[in-house]
Amino acid sequence: MPESLEKLNERLTALEDRQTIADLIAGYGPAIDALDGDGAAAIWAADGTYDIGADVTLNGRAEIAGIAEMDQHRAYVTKGCAHVLSPHKIVVDGAFATAHGYSVVLLHDASTGGWMAERVSANRWAFRKENGTWQAVTRKACLLDGADVPRALLNWTEPQGNPT
Repeated sequence: MPESLEKLNERLTALEDRQTIADLIAGYGPAIDALDGDGAAAIWAADGTYDIGADVTLNGRAEIAGIAEMDQHRAYVTKGCAHVLSPHKIVVDGAFATAHGYSVVLLHDASTGGWMAERVSANRWAFRKENGTWQAVTRKACLLDGADVPRALLNWTEPQGNPT
């Protein structure tokens, strides 16, 4: 039985929404490694937050863009680094979405010519769609250090809906 055009449109919209969110997540690493703080921060809504761990939460695009200017981040870039985000599990519920997956910060080791994982984190993002545009509302990253909190981020099953 052929699907109605309305059903096909719903399916296409859902696929486009998921791909847009996946592209936003994938864009973070290249932007921050290129020291493009504004480009990285553009992923977030103006009121977005980024909990980077160690009791540090960045509020709003200006603070998030500031990551590119942090001494530790600049030292990473000087050594050679790559912020790599895994494909994330994305769940869209109307104008809200969540995504969870992994991120790894790889650092170049000049003494060996190889690479080492500096940080490996569990990530949970929340997104909202306003005026046809998806943006991150929150991102929480927790080091995978054996504690319960990062595992809970990966197994996040809260009901969907407005994340704020």
